[in-house]
Amino acid sequence: MDTTTFAQIWDVLQRYVFNIANLQGMLRLATPVILAGLCALITSRAGILNIAGEGIMLFGAWFGVAGSYFFESAIAGLVAAMLSGFVIGGLFALFSLKFKANIIVMGIAINIFAVAATIFLTRVVFGTAGAFADPRIAGFDPIEIPLLKDIPIIGPLLSGYTFIIYLTWILVGLTAIFLYRTPWGLHLRAVGENPEAAETLGINVERIRFGAVMASGVFASLGGVYLSLGHLQMFTDQMSAGRGFIGMAVNTFGGGEPVGVMLASFLFGFVDTIGWRLQGERLIPVYFISMLPYLVTLIALTVFTLRKKRARMHAMGNNNNHE
Repeated sequence: MDTTTFAQIWDVLQRYVFNIANLQGMLRLATPVILAGLCALITSRAGILNIAGEGIMLFGAWFGVAGSYFFESAIAGLVAAMLSGFVIGGLFALFSLKFKANIIVMGIAINIFAVAATIFLTRVVFGTAGAFADPRIAGFDPIEIPLLKDIPIIGPLLSGYTFIIYLTWILVGLTAIFLYRTPWGLHLRAVGENPEAAETLGINVERIRFGAVMASGVFASLGGVYLSLGHLQMFTDQMSAGRGFIGMAVNTFGGGEPVGVMLASFLFGFVDTIGWRLQGERLIPVYFISMLPYLVTLIALTVFTLRKKRARMHAMGNNNNHE
């Protein structure tokens, strides 16, 4: 490879891959996926497969815009979104855990209902269809961190984001502390690993699972309000765009660990950012670009599953050798 070819390749990599703008875009686009991943993580650790994150996220986006619009406050929108996640998560837990409804069917029902309900509410409440934007909708302004913002490279990379992005990073750390440094986290993990044994130790399995589902609703609603008030300042039909399901994927790829979920979400955000850059340059068909993040997620999950299966077979082989 001659010097000219190498220079051309490096120029392309700098323009579309290795630059601060792409890293900033990665952090922004990864945020709702991290929150969706935490939603899936907290319920999976309680032994529950929660596929309702997509619908709860969509409700969070709508109620975030509604609260911000009527009260002209981003904080009001945030509170409205979190309350919606808390209530819907509570209803999900009530029907699936208390009344023993099929949890998969309940999750699908919430997702379908969220799409129909938000379309209906947008038309009835705001008198429009498809999308709603208004100057009264107050979004979250970027936060410039003193001193840090003036540091070359690190400053532009870590400063200048909205409140929910910083809150998401904090929540990742708090979730890790909760799981491994508190008795409640120990109880949650015990319920997920062996509910019968946990019950014999006096742990209220139903209460733990109920709390996990409600907490997952708050995580998902935060992801929704980020989309409608942190990333944009509007609501569009189905704006969650499958991120709730990708959250389940990054939870699996991240090994059910908060930091792992965050790193897996960064991968999705990075690919998504590059896709948007390529779309802006019209270098690749738009349909392929839209497919790219999901394709990478699928490949990553496949590789993770194969590696996990190979490690399990290797461990079984070692056990047989010892016998």
